[in-house]
Amino acid sequence: MNDKLKYLDEWKELASHGNFKLAENLYFEKLFPEVIERFAASYSSLFTGDQEILISMLGYSPEPLILTAKAVKPTKHYIVTTEIRDDIISRIEEYLESDFELIILKDSSFSTVYRTLKELFLKVDSDNITLDITGGKKSTVASAAIFGKDYRAKITYVDFSEYIKELRKPLPGSEILNIVYNPNTDQPEINL
Repeated sequence: MNDKLKYLDEWKELASHGNFKLAENLYFEKLFPEVIERFAASYSSLFTGDQEILISMLGYSPEPLILTAKAVKPTKHYIVTTEIRDDIISRIEEYLESDFELIILKDSSFSTVYRTLKELFLKVDSDNITLDITGGKKSTVASAAIFGKDYRAKITYVDFSEYIKELRKPLPGSEILNIVYNPNTDQPEINL
């Protein structure tokens, strides 16, 4: 990290001394907005098409979903999850200006995930679809990734370059948008 985030040291100090609630408040009030700004500035240029559709898999951490949405700037955003947690949905609503449609899976089986995503793909009129597989249960995400490849979606994952082992968290500001699969570059021979 070249430029240090303004509240990073204060956040690390609070978190490492067990002040988790204070650290969380500082993170979302002051640190995360700067993380979002830098992330979007770094990765927005990867998403330049019309009718950009984003499908995000959601688990217990809304941060990667928010970061990807800020980079993609979708015209339509679908959030797919196996359960609704009001605190997580509230956090997403706090940071995303754009409307999103929440889709609740009845279970995390392959057939449910695949069928739900297929129905979603049939309803959107765009060839410019990004599927973010960062959040959600591993079985759900694996099913979504298989679907995304089958239906030629760009597949993304929010990763990180630095990890704080003691806190079991990525270092804020070290988030990286990994394009796991892009059908136009990874398998151009099957372009239609």
